Amino acid sequence: MDTGGHNELVIAADDEFALQRCGCWLAEICAPGDLFFLSGDLGVGKTTLARAFIQALDAPDTVVPSPSFTLVQPYDTVKGTLLHVDLYRISQAEEVYELGLTDPSTDDATGATSEPIMVIEWPENGASVLRQPDYTVEISQVENTDRRRVCITAKAQAPLDALAEKQAREERLVRFLENAGWPAGEVARLQIAGDASTRRYERLVRAGDTAVLMDWRAGPDGPPVLAGQSYSQRAHLAEAAEAYCRISRHLARCTIGVPQIYKADEPQGFVLLEDLGVQTLEKMAHENDADLPAFYLEAVETLIHLHQMPAPDFLPAYDANVMAIETSLFLDWYLPNRGIEVTAPARQQWMDIWRGLARLSESESAVCVLRDYHSVNLLWQPHKQGRHRVGVIDVQDALAGPTAYDLVSLLQDARIDVSTAIFEQCLTHYVHHRFDADANAARRFREACALLGLQRNLKIAGIFVRLALRDNKPQYLAHLPRILAYVQANLSHEAAAPVRRWLETHAPNWADTPREPQ
Repeated sequence: MDTGGHNELVIAADDEFALQRCGCWLAEICAPGDLFFLSGDLGVGKTTLARAFIQALDAPDTVVPSPSFTLVQPYDTVKGTLLHVDLYRISQAEEVYELGLTDPSTDDATGATSEPIMVIEWPENGASVLRQPDYTVEISQVENTDRRRVCITAKAQAPLDALAEKQAREERLVRFLENAGWPAGEVARLQIAGDASTRRYERLVRAGDTAVLMDWRAGPDGPPVLAGQSYSQRAHLAEAAEAYCRISRHLARCTIGVPQIYKADEPQGFVLLEDLGVQTLEKMAHENDADLPAFYLEAVETLIHLHQMPAPDFLPAYDANVMAIETSLFLDWYLPNRGIEVTAPARQQWMDIWRGLARLSESESAVCVLRDYHSVNLLWQPHKQGRHRVGVIDVQDALAGPTAYDLVSLLQDARIDVSTAIFEQCLTHYVHHRFDADANAARRFREACALLGLQRNLKIAGIFVRLALRDNKPQYLAHLPRILAYVQANLSHEAAAPVRRWLETHAPNWADTPREPQ
């Protein structure tokens, strides 16, 4: 890394992946309305950087064609409208007016005007008409090499300082990989679609070998929601790589199929992991794979095995307060999207109901609850035997809690439909192996499945609406009908009567069609 002077930063990009990382960093620091000029010779990598920029703000699998012929390609991103522009083919700068690039966009819902983010390739062809850019990104090829030089200038120094910090972290990451035996030059690095946290993942590939890199950058907490604590604190969500490594090592000692940790720098947030592949339960379900019934049974066997052991002492309790605060997402996001506002007394009543219901499960011995034991986090390992064929990822948010939670997470999956036959077979299998002929224990467990299934799906309904509205990910709304069907089914259980009465009183239209994201 080299700084060429005030408000300028120069980054060395040794390969295409480095250009993509640079695009991701720019996406992180940009603000609505920012104008980017993207310059460089033909084939130097402008579209590669722009594509990574757009995918970072939209979705990793977003198709980003070059706008060479359309000239302007719009995207709806988490930071508002984004226009990817290519001015290579215009003959006069005044054509920029015809493309509408100088016009503010209008929000149809509010009537307010706002400037879109614009990423313009070949900006020199319209520079005399366009306003001064917030960022100029010039890519050039280093003579007699395949490397690129990315020179970024900005109106302000602060965003360049932020970029410099990201580049410095990348340099530390490269040194970590080198010390782990995966040096640059021998390894191809491929971005893996991540989650909504500050974690990101890469697949590392070299001759005959792969691994997965977790890069977990510590982030700030959200706003306080109760007693001065953020939602992540109240819900005991993991916030650093140390939490992942600790529970992962515990699960490995319990012979659960988590990825082996090859090397970790926990303070930095770098973890190098075994690659369990891509054959998730979700993927197999969509492909109607013949191994699907076996996958489910082995996933249940994994839980049976894990639940024979008490939760480790270091896990926080998945207690009534945590379960209640999770259901508050239903009040804060799902119901307002139905046009239903909850009064303070009704909210307090809701929280009291859930604290009471959750305490029904506190009488049993706590086990390790993974909280995300479902289709996207379970991977099929056909070369292994029995339950060891189930690989388990995304375990950092584990808590000490009730046995029924992970089973209902598996069988009331938010993203895929589980057939009635598989549902009944798996539930019966678990009950038989855990409780044998104890009919009362089996009855209490099925009651816990209904209540925890209700709690979990109310929480997910809130999360999916939040992802659509706050994070501009409307694709999650496609799963809501499934989630609502689970809620309806669990509400029918006798033990759920207090929640059913609350909804009838305070939100009788809770299941109505949702509003479109604004």
